[in-house]
Amino acid sequence: MRIRMGIQKKLCAVVLLLSMLQSTTMYAEERVYGITEYGPVSVNGNGVGRGQDPTYQYIEDLLYNRQGSSTPSGGNPTPGTTSAPANPGTQNNGGANTATTQERKWNLAKLSKSGQTKTIGSEVNANYVVVFDLDQGTILGEKNSSATMNPASMTKVMTLLVAVENLPDLEKKLTITQDIVDFVKARGASNCGFVAGEQVRVKDLLYGVILPSGADAVLALAKEVAGSEAGFVALMNKKAQDLGLSSECRFQNASGLYHSTHHMTVKDMGEIMAAAMRNSLAREVLSTENYQIPATNKHGNGIKLTNLFIQRIKTQDTGGASVTMAKTGFVRQSMFCSVSSGKGANGKNLLVVTGYSSSTWQCIKDHADLYKRFG
Repeated sequence: MRIRMGIQKKLCAVVLLLSMLQSTTMYAEERVYGITEYGPVSVNGNGVGRGQDPTYQYIEDLLYNRQGSSTPSGGNPTPGTTSAPANPGTQNNGGANTATTQERKWNLAKLSKSGQTKTIGSEVNANYVVVFDLDQGTILGEKNSSATMNPASMTKVMTLLVAVENLPDLEKKLTITQDIVDFVKARGASNCGFVAGEQVRVKDLLYGVILPSGADAVLALAKEVAGSEAGFVALMNKKAQDLGLSSECRFQNASGLYHSTHHMTVKDMGEIMAAAMRNSLAREVLSTENYQIPATNKHGNGIKLTNLFIQRIKTQDTGGASVTMAKTGFVRQSMFCSVSSGKGANGKNLLVVTGYSSSTWQCIKDHADLYKRFG
């Protein structure tokens, strides 16, 4: 009897230990390694990116077997990398994918608070918040809106915009290389589920960048546009200058992986989103909840993609507001963040950016509460 009781106690202890380990693993996956719909994240406690992780390499470093190459904080590629677009002359030429839905009236990144701007406090969990009235070009509410933060996978809104401005042939098929698959896997990055050798249309890759926050789609597009990720990042930084973003806006990669000098303000993120909304194709991608990639040479049934933020905010009390566009982000250093746009119950067209919410659902709740309060 004593032996049996001893065995039972040991079994209970093992079960308890396994339970604790499982709980810790789940927490780690959400808070440290991230979750698929919130984009690529850190694969170690120090983050991923030059200056933080000496093992970091851009995708072209792997493609060309480079060792220890680097890109200066200014975003210009090192000698030997390609910075010119693969389609010269299409960057800002008003081509097929540069049609706009509205004229630019003001720069959200440069807006200041007014006497009507509400200061947002602890009632909203996020540390960084800005709520724009797109009809009037004003800031309705804010919290630390001029402070520097890491945008994580919200970065991909700029990636989308630069890609659509440089890739007029949406039907062209690009090949997912083994290097891309290995790069994504090594960094624990979110992805669309593409495999090496898969041929995917440019159009489908654009949706893959936003809906599942696919780093594999990002890298395939970056290589097609600029020959390398570093070259594509140079175009992103040039676009940031063209948009008149703040001096705090600097890109170091195209996916949103953490880097100590990859940062911006939530107001910058608002202007990037507004610019993407002015592009008809980018707007369509950002407002799509579900998208079906047709059959490829590797996925006979295609791949279904979902924008989980748009899907999930429908379950929240937004006070009658309709949220129609969104892109999420997560790295440990910025926690859960999102940029979204929609129409309030009062008819106002709003744009909301938040950073450093404590969880996936808290981030969604923050946005729902802000739409309810200001819309």
